Amino acid sequence: MVIAVLLGPPPSSSADDQRPPGAAAGVDLSKRYPGKNPLLSPPLLPIADLRAALSRALLKSEKDEAFDAYRNGAVEMINPWRLSDKKIVRLLEERAPILRPNPSLATSRSEVWRGSLVTVDSVDEFLTAEDRRELRTNNVRVLVALSALNMPDGLHSEAVIGQILKKHRIGRDAIVLGGSERQHCQRCARLYPPGIPLVHAREYDLSVAEVASLPTAVERAKREAKDKGPDQQRKAAEKVLEEFETAKKDRNAKAAQQLGMDLEGVKDRAAKQESLVGGSLPSTFAHSEAPCPVEGIQGAGAHGLGSTTSQAVLLGAAARRTSPCDEEQPPAGRAGATGLSKVLAEPGMDPGGIDFSSMELRYLSDPGDGSGLQYSFSADRDPMKGDARTSTGLAVTDQTSDAFFVWLSLNPRAFWVNLNPNEPDRIVDSRLGRTDAGRIMLQADLRMKQTVAKLIHPDAATGREFWNSISGDCLSFRTWILSAPASVHQNGDKLYILDAPLDVQMETQYLQKRGDSKAAACPQQDKAAEDRNERLFRSLILPKLKHSINTAPEYSELRRVYLARVAAEWYRELSRTKATTYRGLVDKGDITHWQTESDWKPTDTFDQYVRSYTKGEFKVSKRTTSGDKIYVRTYSYGGVDLTRIPLRKVPDDRFTAQHAGLTKDIDQSLNAPRPSTGGDTVLLGAPTPRQAAGLGRPEGPTSPTALTLRLLPVLLLPLAALLWWRRRRLSASASASPLRRAAASSTRTGNTFRRPS
Repeated sequence: MVIAVLLGPPPSSSADDQRPPGAAAGVDLSKRYPGKNPLLSPPLLPIADLRAALSRALLKSEKDEAFDAYRNGAVEMINPWRLSDKKIVRLLEERAPILRPNPSLATSRSEVWRGSLVTVDSVDEFLTAEDRRELRTNNVRVLVALSALNMPDGLHSEAVIGQILKKHRIGRDAIVLGGSERQHCQRCARLYPPGIPLVHAREYDLSVAEVASLPTAVERAKREAKDKGPDQQRKAAEKVLEEFETAKKDRNAKAAQQLGMDLEGVKDRAAKQESLVGGSLPSTFAHSEAPCPVEGIQGAGAHGLGSTTSQAVLLGAAARRTSPCDEEQPPAGRAGATGLSKVLAEPGMDPGGIDFSSMELRYLSDPGDGSGLQYSFSADRDPMKGDARTSTGLAVTDQTSDAFFVWLSLNPRAFWVNLNPNEPDRIVDSRLGRTDAGRIMLQADLRMKQTVAKLIHPDAATGREFWNSISGDCLSFRTWILSAPASVHQNGDKLYILDAPLDVQMETQYLQKRGDSKAAACPQQDKAAEDRNERLFRSLILPKLKHSINTAPEYSELRRVYLARVAAEWYRELSRTKATTYRGLVDKGDITHWQTESDWKPTDTFDQYVRSYTKGEFKVSKRTTSGDKIYVRTYSYGGVDLTRIPLRKVPDDRFTAQHAGLTKDIDQSLNAPRPSTGGDTVLLGAPTPRQAAGLGRPEGPTSPTALTLRLLPVLLLPLAALLWWRRRRLSASASASPLRRAAASSTRTGNTFRRPS
């Protein structure tokens, strides 16, 4: 009976109790990652994010309570393939009242839990072989994570999760991994079938071996005291129990001490991420030189650039400061969240399914009231690929915004770069060369030359065909990137960028006069050979080069700043005919606010180019059948020229016919992320700061997926992408069979499951 008290009764909601008594055996993350903070290891990151969310919800005086070491956190990761779409939606909607918008009561003793998503790759090593096989078979790339903190003097965090699963009628057979900050105690260990792998950060409670040895130790003590009478036997048994209890208390106290230090790291991480989001985003598509606007036309002249001290377009209440000069604006903290902010503003979140590296500017508008710009980005939302880090999203918005203002401030005649070994003093305009836009253009120019070298190399299929058809032993040509006509639609002060491809042109060219190049000995070919080589390059190499520049990930930065260039060109035209917020910046020539923060210099890229061709990157050879070697040198000059931006304006009727729904999608994306009509992309936008400050409830969505997006401001994209992916997978899996929950324990194999009804 005394032993039963020490061990504790089994939980009332226990699953089939096949785990032996004692703290659950599992992977000790402090040993798996020696020298690292185990609470920041992949399996426990959802708990760290949960604590960060709780901290943001609490009053300033209580924020530290979110990182209380005595309030344990647990997480369970669920295979979405074993759930219906309806259950996935409901589970991801799950969040404690304190984490919902405008909670009625927020205290450190509140219930805390929520659903989120994690990538399979991040926790793959901890899963069973059977689960890994099932996930791979069905191409599952994300897991649903349900995390919770325990209730002070109440339910353990594992039991809190159990109640939520029970409410949604989700059995623990759907769980593929369980985690806890402190080792699952012997009471909670019984909640998990033995086939579910468990992980923990710090050792806690008596181990299975210790619990198993306890009865033996008691009996041995009683035998040794047998000759001393029953009273001494009882005392001997109690002493053993006290020793075990002391060992348990010491271990638990040590765990609390270690977790206290670990949680300091979690708190620091949350603070740094909140600072990153709150500090770097407010300048996106916003610039202000004066704290208050002058009377008269907004945007006219250098002192009318905006009506806010910091025109924070992205973060709403979390990071927006309103003007001290505008008494009509709501006080700080009442501004509404925006479409992009709802994805980026929650530190530590990994909204799987959004490829932030694919974000491109697709919409810009200036309402003309001096309050700033509206804008919207498009982004791919395939959860099976892409960069889902919010830090990438922050970098993309900063990069696009900075480029936009550089294009506004400098004269278009300066928008060129040139890599030519004969012209080391004419690499880039001196001011453009101090910006990231200039860096990106120069690096893209070098990359283009390297792409050409790969395409024409005889080891490649295209190069082999090219090699077998050329004449002569030297090729010297000029290739340069320039703007192709950009298809745009203008509706008053609104710009929709429909398509903005880049073009590549080439011509055979020998430096200075033909046959007299100082940079390289490349004698002029006869006219017939020269024309043949040029036609071959245009037909075989140039189309592939254009395709690469317009689609390859390595040119994404160039495409990104080019879209900003298109928007800036339109904004220049708009500013000639009406008052705009940033009319005073046009051709001002001051790029002080948008200089690169890196230590890059234009000569760095030029020197890299010189080293590249000096070391033979553009030299190829082929051994003939007679054993001789033929050498062919290629010299590629040119650059990137964005001085002219031809805008092909799409008329209203064609825009309406070909892009039905885009206007509505863009408008809704300003307030909440919006899946594009009929596509695999999502639109992420923001209204002007003034509009965001008085933002009302977003327009009611018309589809279940859109409803989910409105209800889940941070998880909306992962959820939409996940359901979209499931529909594709389910449609393609005609041979799938239903998962029967009652037989789940015997079907945890690599079989293909179809969603239950």
